[in-house]
Amino acid sequence: MSLKYSINQQQGGAIFSIEGKICSPEDSDELIVALQDLIEKKIQFLIIDIQKLDYITSSGLNFFIRCLTRIRNIGSELIISGLHGNVEKLFNISKLNEIFTFSASVEDGLERLNAKKA
Repeated sequence: MSLKYSINQQQGGAIFSIEGKICSPEDSDELIVALQDLIEKKIQFLIIDIQKLDYITSSGLNFFIRCLTRIRNIGSELIISGLHGNVEKLFNISKLNEIFTFSASVEDGLERLNAKKA
């Protein structure tokens, strides 16, 4: 399966769903380019849904780090939802699980964001 993604804009933010594999620097760059418009609009939050992401290499980790940096630079919040399997193992081995905010599902991520507003 190749890399697929979709963006669902929400009020104030977006949900970025990724499916398949992130295996190359080109994959990472493609995802960053897809998010660039949202970042320029200074969205308030971004939830990256990786429930259907099967595999990543260091290029995939690079994407998540770049994304976090850009989102934080505009004062926004990033949540990764649906972390599982081999992708979760790689986040744990690389200690990136200590840097990112995670939720079990997109709905949980949205609830977490709404709770912060209250």
